[in-house]
Amino acid sequence: MSPTTKILRKSRLFALPASLSPPAQSLTSSLNWSDTATLPYPTRATIETPASSLARGDWGLKRPLPAKSTVDSSSNPLVRINYLDTYEHITDFHSANDHALTLKKYQELSLPISSTTHGTSSLVGSGRHTSVFESSTDNMTASPDHSSEKKLRYRFKGPWLAGMTEIEFERYLKKVRKQRPEFLQRLREVVIENKALQTRRRLMDEGKSFEESDLPKTLSDAEFESALLALRADPAALGPEVNKFLDLATPPKVPDRRIHLRNWAAGPSDVASPQYARDGPPKTHPSAGLSYLRTRSHLENHPIAGPQQNPRPVQARLLRARGRGRGGSSKSIVGVAGFVTDDIGPSASRDFDSQKGSIQFDPDLPGGAKYWVKVEKATVDAKGKVLLRVDGATNAVKALHGVQGAAEALPSFVTNRAGYGRLDDKR
Repeated sequence: MSPTTKILRKSRLFALPASLSPPAQSLTSSLNWSDTATLPYPTRATIETPASSLARGDWGLKRPLPAKSTVDSSSNPLVRINYLDTYEHITDFHSANDHALTLKKYQELSLPISSTTHGTSSLVGSGRHTSVFESSTDNMTASPDHSSEKKLRYRFKGPWLAGMTEIEFERYLKKVRKQRPEFLQRLREVVIENKALQTRRRLMDEGKSFEESDLPKTLSDAEFESALLALRADPAALGPEVNKFLDLATPPKVPDRRIHLRNWAAGPSDVASPQYARDGPPKTHPSAGLSYLRTRSHLENHPIAGPQQNPRPVQARLLRARGRGRGGSSKSIVGVAGFVTDDIGPSASRDFDSQKGSIQFDPDLPGGAKYWVKVEKATVDAKGKVLLRVDGATNAVKALHGVQGAAEALPSFVTNRAGYGRLDDKR
């Protein structure tokens, strides 16, 4: 390998991964769509450069980046590259602080990502915690046919037919028609296996001894054509074979009771979560790279009060008060650690009502209306969106960390031994 080749292979020009497809906008959605809004997940890699190179505008690219758009506009400049070189001989880039700071904020929560293996709703967040890194669900390949341990997976080779348009489906049919000979050969093997199984059962019922050589291992063309006609007339038998051969993603359940199950059969499913069958396989890994923790088996250790049962509270910013918006929703919309979620915790509702902030939204309040919450659970849905479940922090926890306005007094051994400052002053 030449020295020039080694330099190019280590260069950032060739180290940038391919960009991901942005989330598709729903054609039937009544919500507004903005081209400048932050995407649910990053589609391009974030680039950082050391301080020594940052002063010169050197980011390891073809040309330096202007300081006006990097150093002068942010205290922690991070960029994402759209195009390394354009027709006008410029580097098209944008700031990547939106997703980078969101990742940093989430990691400060020390919260693992939970899966929805047991069919519980991600929006509600109920059910026990199951890590997305469990060996029984964190798989990308199917288990062998005769494996004693059935492993679930979240990735399939074939597409999710329920999410394809008519044009995409016609294009896919044109592609799989070329695999017709391989599929017929697979069906021939299935028919031979079933015929051998029936012969074995018949000989065992008759009490006759037999050898493996006595079982049929071949099939005539006439017998195969007859068996093929029987399979075509039975969707419950042919559907699972088609699904297995093409490795299609698990389809949704029967949409209507009037549709007979025989016409909607896809065989046993090994999908990691029922949500992936309803909304499609996940766009990313179920953890989305946010956290690699498996459990929350750790305690917050207060320097005076010792280990605490509840985690450190965080501030939630009120984005929409209850009773506002379309239909007058009874839930508040809040922002926590860079993510938008519903305020569904009952204790949070009572605590915030006492501050008169959930009904009367004050746009003149510096920084917006805020209150203290604890994040209980985080999941990533099939579209790559992070869903948080939050509940209001108790007065005891807020007072322990120096939150102003906590009604419940601290224990005497805490107040007598040391003072404490406001939690938000330390941030």
